[in-house]
Amino acid sequence: MPVSWPDELTPAAARVLQEQLRTHVIRKGRLDDVRWVAGVDVAFPAQGAVSRGAAVLLRFPQMVPVASSVAELPTRFPYVPGLLSFRELPALSMIAGRLANRKRS
Repeated sequence: MPVSWPDELTPAAARVLQEQLRTHVIRKGRLDDVRWVAGVDVAFPAQGAVSRGAAVLLRFPQMVPVASSVAELPTRFPYVPGLLSFRELPALSMIAGRLANRKRS
């Protein structure tokens, strides 16, 4: 499911949100029946003004690619160590929605 951050999120507000979200992290015991894995990356061309995300969805355990997607949008959050998800996740979230619609059983 795509995640939506507030458009004008400051680093201070991001730290507060990150603390709230950490209670939702599932650390163990949830990897039964894995059928799909994905590789993702985000680059920042145009001196960081653009966020370009890419992903490939693979059938597991065969590791056969079944879908891929690329998204590009304006970068809305500065580079802040420890808060990289707020910079990278908008592009990855857009891609995740596209891949979910393309995967096959």
